[in-house]
Amino acid sequence: MPSSMLQLKSQTDTLQFDRRTGRLLSFRTRHAPTRELLASSPAHPAFILQFLDRHGVYQRLTSFDARRITVSSRSHGAQHTITLRFDRLANLDLTLTATIRASSTEPGTRWNLKLRNHANLHVVDIQFPFIVVRNDGNRSILWPHYAGQLITNPNPETLVPDSPPAWQFSPDNGSSFHYPGFVFAQFMAYLTPHAGLYLACEDAAANIKLIRPVYREPGIRLGIAHVGDWPRHGERSLEYDIVVRGFKGDWHDAADLYRSWSLRQSWATPLHRRPDVPAWLLDSPAYITVRPQGELDIGPVFPVKEFLPYEKALPLLDRLARKIQAPLVAVLMAWERQGPWIYPDCFPPIGGESSIRRFIIQARKRGWRVGSYCNGTRWVIGNTWNDYDGRDYYRRHHGATGVCRTPTGAAWQENWDRSWRPSYTSCLGTRQTRRIAADFVQHLIDWGMESIQFFDQNMGASTFPCFSDRHGHPPVPGKWMAAGMQAVVREFQRAARRTGAPDIIHSTEAPCNETCLPLFQQCDVRVIPPGHTSNYAFLPLYHYLYHECIILQGGMGTGPEPHHLETRNACNAVLGELPGAVMTGDGSLLNKDTGNWAPWMPKVGNDAAAVEMIRTVLALRRGPGRNYLTLGRMLRPATVDGVETITWENNARMNRLPAVFDAAWQAPDGRTGIVLANWTSRPRTVSLTDDRLGRAWTEHRSGKTLTTRRHTRPRTSTRIDITIPAFGCTLLNQ
Repeated sequence: MPSSMLQLKSQTDTLQFDRRTGRLLSFRTRHAPTRELLASSPAHPAFILQFLDRHGVYQRLTSFDARRITVSSRSHGAQHTITLRFDRLANLDLTLTATIRASSTEPGTRWNLKLRNHANLHVVDIQFPFIVVRNDGNRSILWPHYAGQLITNPNPETLVPDSPPAWQFSPDNGSSFHYPGFVFAQFMAYLTPHAGLYLACEDAAANIKLIRPVYREPGIRLGIAHVGDWPRHGERSLEYDIVVRGFKGDWHDAADLYRSWSLRQSWATPLHRRPDVPAWLLDSPAYITVRPQGELDIGPVFPVKEFLPYEKALPLLDRLARKIQAPLVAVLMAWERQGPWIYPDCFPPIGGESSIRRFIIQARKRGWRVGSYCNGTRWVIGNTWNDYDGRDYYRRHHGATGVCRTPTGAAWQENWDRSWRPSYTSCLGTRQTRRIAADFVQHLIDWGMESIQFFDQNMGASTFPCFSDRHGHPPVPGKWMAAGMQAVVREFQRAARRTGAPDIIHSTEAPCNETCLPLFQQCDVRVIPPGHTSNYAFLPLYHYLYHECIILQGGMGTGPEPHHLETRNACNAVLGELPGAVMTGDGSLLNKDTGNWAPWMPKVGNDAAAVEMIRTVLALRRGPGRNYLTLGRMLRPATVDGVETITWENNARMNRLPAVFDAAWQAPDGRTGIVLANWTSRPRTVSLTDDRLGRAWTEHRSGKTLTTRRHTRPRTSTRIDITIPAFGCTLLNQ
C-alpha cells in the first residue's frame, strides 16, 4: 500500500483513505475481495458544507477549502479509528472533525462528525460521507423513496446530476423530498452481482436529512446531507452514527440489514400490539371513493348530481356492499365549498353540512365508516377551473404570517400544480397552521367522519421545510419539524376525545415515514402491478419494512386497461393492502389506468370482474389471511414457476403482465404464508417451491366460495402444484 494511503479494516471490509486530503479512495468487502466498489476521483471531496450568506443565498465549502488537514489513526485491541480533521475552512474559525471506527470482530464501519463553528456561519447541511460507487455493468441502487425504488443500471438521464441545486431546499425541489417525508427510511444500498455496499444512518430522533442517489462523474454518488441544528456559535457532534458496510445478496438482503435495526426502535410497534388501531380497521373494509364535485382535479368543476345530496349515493354503495360481502369506508373527496381541495377556505361543504351528517348516520347504521382525503398544510389561493380567487381570504386571515419561507424570505409557493391550484405551503412550526388544521379536522369529526387523511400532499407525513426567523423555530429545516407534526396530531387526538369518538383513524398520502408510524394508523400507498409500465419503478420496500406496523390502503393506484381494477386489487391482495376503487355516477367502478381520477366516459373494462376481484381479496384478507395480510411481516418471495405472461395491446400500448402475483408473509406467531392472486378470467395452475411451509400445510382458496383443505407433501417431492381461481386468491400456510 502506498505511503500516501491509510487503511482501515473491519471484520468484513477494507477501506483506504488519502493521507493528504482525507477522502475515501477504496472500499472492498470480503464478499468479493478483488472487486473495487468505488469510483474515486481526485475531484471528490471528503465532505460538502452548505450555508446561507446574509442574503439567504446558498453557498458551499468543501474539504478542499481547509487550510490544514490532519489524518491520523489509532488502534486499541480489536478497535481501530481514523480521524480526519479539517481546520479553518475558507480561513474561518470553522473546524470539522470526522471519525471512522472499525473493529476486527464486527462487520462494517461507523462514521461520525463534529462541527466547531465560531464563524457565525449559518450552516444548513453537511454532506458526509462522500461515497461514489462504480456504474459499469450490472448495477442497482436501492432507495427508500415513495414505496421503494430499485434503480437498475442507471445512466446520467436516470438520475439528477450532483449539482448544488440537488441538495438545496427550494420550491423547485418540492416540499416533501426530505427524510422524514417522501424518503421514509434513512438508508441506501448499492448492489452488484458480486457484492453490495450498504449505507445507513442509525438515528432515532427524526433529524432532517436529504438522502438520494445522484450522478457524479465517474459513477453514482450515494449522498446523505445532515440538515439543520448546526450551531452558529458552538460545537455539535452528530447524535447518531452512519453505518457503511459490505454485504452480499439482493435488495431483500440490504433491507434486512436496515429492518433488523429499525424494528428495534420506538416507532415500530406491531399492529397486533397497537391499542390505537380500532377493530373496524383491522376488519378490512373496502375503501370506496365518492367524489361529489367534478370528475377530475385538472378539469371542470361541477356538482355531481348522482351524489348530491349525499344520501343519493347510499343505494349505489348498498349494491356494491352486497356484491363484495364486506363493510365499506365511503371516502368523500372534493367536497370543499369553493372547489376541490381548496383549503382552508372550504366550509360549508358543497351540498351542505346537514346532508353530509345524514349520509354518515345512515352509513354507520349499515356498519360502514366515512372518511375524507384533504389537502394537508397547503393554503390554496386559487382554482383556475372555477375562477376561485382566494387572495382576499388569504389577506383577511393573515395567511402570510404562517406560510413557509424560502431561504431568501419569500413565501414558499408549491410548484407542481400552480397552473391550476396555486398555493403556499404552511409551516407546522406556527400555532396558526396547527390551529387552522385542528379546526378543520374538528369539523370532520363533528360530522361523524372516522377515516381522516388530512396529510394528503404532506407526502409521507412530511413537515414542510421553512427558513423563517419569525415562526419560533430555528430559521432552517431541523428537528423542530418532527415536533410540529407531533403537536398537530396531538391536537387532532384531543378533538376526537372532546367529541367522544375513540375509533377515529388518521392517514397520510404515500407511505408514512418511519418516525411518524406511532402517529398514524393508516397510509395510502398506490400500487403498480408487476409488469405494468410506469414512470415510477415501484418496489414494495415499504411493505417489506413496515407492513406489520401500519395498515396500508390501496383504494387508488395504477393498472393497465381494460383490467385496471383486477390487476391493481390482485396486487393489493398479495402486498397486504386494503382493496378499493373510485365509484362513478351509475354505481360502477372507475376502471381506467390512473393513479386517482379519470373521465367516467367512455367506460372501460368489466365491472363484474372488478367487483369479484375485490370480493375474493376481502374474503381471504378478512378470514384466514388476516394474520398474514393484515398483521404480517413480508418475507422474501417463494419460487413460483409456470406463471403465464398475458400480453395484449390497448390504445397503442403493449401490456405484459404475469397472470398470477405472489408474496410471502410471516404471521405474528411466526408461521409462514404464501399468497397468490389471479386477476384473469380463468383458473391458473402454478408450481411453488418453498421449504418454509414444511411437510404439511393448509390451502385456503378464495373464489366463488372460500374453501380450506389440509395437505401433506410427499417426502420425494419439493414442488407444490397449486390452482388459483379466476379473479381469486389462494393462501398456503403452515
